[in-house]
Amino acid sequence: MANVEEPGPNQGVSLGRPGWTMLASGEMTQGGFELFQEVRPTKGGPPPHVHRERDEAFFVLEGRYIFVRDHEEVELLPGEFIFVPRGTRHEFRTLVEPSRTLIIIAPAGLELFFREMGASLAAGATALQAMTELSETHDSHPVD
Repeated sequence: MANVEEPGPNQGVSLGRPGWTMLASGEMTQGGFELFQEVRPTKGGPPPHVHRERDEAFFVLEGRYIFVRDHEEVELLPGEFIFVPRGTRHEFRTLVEPSRTLIIIAPAGLELFFREMGASLAAGATALQAMTELSETHDSHPVD
């Protein structure tokens, strides 16, 4: 019998945050990585931030994105990929709506952050407020 929290083929588990689906949890990958799909129905993105203990990678499925990695700015289109090593300041924003990307976090460990971020946003916090509060317990730290 399958665990109800474990996504099956071509499925995902909602994170309780609109547009976010977990495709592979840290539990499924024995802590190796997490795989998420993010759909952004409007233009936007997170504030500049850094993950000190995790690498992050993005594969664009739909739309157009601007990624800033340290001081390098890169535009990505569908089928393009960017890798953000741990400790690297980064941010991104969508340029068209909707936009959709796959996000890989390695090693695993940000699922709870994304769930709590969704709850904070739903309660009215801005992305920067939510990230700042959650940075005390999770590896996602806002930076200037």
